[in-house]
Amino acid sequence: MVLILSKLTGVWAIAWRCRKIKIGTKFSVGVSSIVICTFIFSIVANIFLVDRYYIYEQRKILNEVANDIRSVPENDFVSDLERIEEEHAVTIVYSEVNSNLNQLNESIKSEFEMKNLKLNKFWITENTLNTLQNNSVNKIYDQGVSKYKVLTKFIKIDHFIIAIALPLPHMEETVLIINRFNIVLMTISVLLIIFLVVILSNKITSPLKSLKGLSQDIASLKFRKEEINTNDEVGDLAKSINSMSEKLEKAHNEISVQNKRLRELMSDVSHELKTPLSIVKVYEQGIVDGLDDGTYRDVIEEQIEKMDLLIGKLLFWAELESSSLKKCDFDIGKRIIDITEKYTLILHENCIDLSLNIDVDKEYIICAEQEGIDVVLDNLVTNAIKYTNDKSIEISLTKDTNGVNLTITNGVGEIDEGDLESIWRPFYVLEKSRSKELSGTGLGLPIIKTILDNHKLDYGFKLKDNRLAFFVTFV
Repeated sequence: MVLILSKLTGVWAIAWRCRKIKIGTKFSVGVSSIVICTFIFSIVANIFLVDRYYIYEQRKILNEVANDIRSVPENDFVSDLERIEEEHAVTIVYSEVNSNLNQLNESIKSEFEMKNLKLNKFWITENTLNTLQNNSVNKIYDQGVSKYKVLTKFIKIDHFIIAIALPLPHMEETVLIINRFNIVLMTISVLLIIFLVVILSNKITSPLKSLKGLSQDIASLKFRKEEINTNDEVGDLAKSINSMSEKLEKAHNEISVQNKRLRELMSDVSHELKTPLSIVKVYEQGIVDGLDDGTYRDVIEEQIEKMDLLIGKLLFWAELESSSLKKCDFDIGKRIIDITEKYTLILHENCIDLSLNIDVDKEYIICAEQEGIDVVLDNLVTNAIKYTNDKSIEISLTKDTNGVNLTITNGVGEIDEGDLESIWRPFYVLEKSRSKELSGTGLGLPIIKTILDNHKLDYGFKLKDNRLAFFVTFV
């Protein structure tokens, strides 16, 4: 019965394992083959090994009995043998060693018969007696037509030979019955497993077909999600593909935005270069036609210088995208004072009032790339001078637990807050430059944005009462 239960347990274990590893329809034949091989192996094992294993286990019982007998005191020999016999469910007989071997055999056989164990075939040989002088002897006596065997263990204690007998049924018929039952069980199990595998395969292939369609849509840039809640590996796969679809859609949109910006930049650059090139072309033709009044060459050189400046700014901007930061500690307060001093003459000529709210007795130490921050400060100051409409610029520098806070404020007149979203675009201007000396390339704010993004700093614009305040926090 234990063997049968073990086979049933093995069958269901295989079926459940198939469920756990999510096998497909093609695996049903393989699973069935595994089950068939398992049963064939069990049948062969029953035929050749069960009988021997059974005898091995029964022999262990006889060894325990022999050890108990050896520990019996001599004065309680007979009573203890009866106790051991009942305790282990064996038959124990004994006889004094007799020089006549036939009498010894008859004596032990008669003792067994008195205990209802009839032996048709039983004998003790001279070789057995010699072995008993030092070791115990195990014998199996096949009783022929009686269809049972007697496993017997002989031990010698003093002048007594003790025989411990344990009847064994013939296993051949039992094994044959078990094997027949296994064949029936195998047939039913294989059919049941195939049925279960087909059902499970259909349950698995259905979401897999959905995932196949999803992957094809993603390959066609049709980003979507598939709701599959199977609470297994297929469900995990669906979640991964959905996540991948979401990230690919985000990356695709970002690339589309970048491509759009690139097209806009190309258009803006082309437009910015087209104007000076057209001027150069017109004035060059004027020189050829003899219309030069002495100023044509100066105009051509001015436009060439303007194009050279624009190209240089574009190259500098491109380098910022890939360059690594070389940070160091420096006082940004002193850098602001030094930079604003360069524009003293321009401020005076344009009657612009610059208010510096910086405590010269304090140190405003930050860790950043000094060259890049100098570019940021220079561009911010020139933009403030260029676009101020109330002739007033205020630069404030404060220090708190968050870091060093820089604010540059100037009047800009009537503008929409929506324009602030586009202010970072290349060549975008809120209005015409008011200072011819400071007319730039239109790349100042994009360069500022790139440098501050590389430093991962918090920055932005605030509009209040027609005054535009740029802020940045250095940590």
